[in-house]
Amino acid sequence: MSRNLPSYSLLAVILMAVCLVLGCAKADVECSDVILKIIPCQNFLMSGESSPSVACCSGAQALDKEAAATQPDRQAICGCLKSAAHAFPINVDKAAQLPTLCKLTTKIPINPTVDCSKI
Repeated sequence: MSRNLPSYSLLAVILMAVCLVLGCAKADVECSDVILKIIPCQNFLMSGESSPSVACCSGAQALDKEAAATQPDRQAICGCLKSAAHAFPINVDKAAQLPTLCKLTTKIPINPTVDCSKI
């Protein structure tokens, strides 16, 4: 991992704090769980890695299964991912590739401008 990127644990703590402040936890989905599942994607989303790791896709696929449950769950996951995209310099183009690269069906965007009410 690059020295410029925060450690996984530091990033998780920061994102959980952001979610607590912004009220990301809704429905049956906890923002802290969302963040912990997407943390392995950090190097792909924030650095020069050309493809997501196996751990990244495993976490994204776990979120994909949760997102399929209900619309409130999808919206809660979207809100958490949107908060993360606001808080960190995520490459939005790479984030848009994640559903295809990890074979996700729900395709919730990781984007600071997404309207989660339409998910």
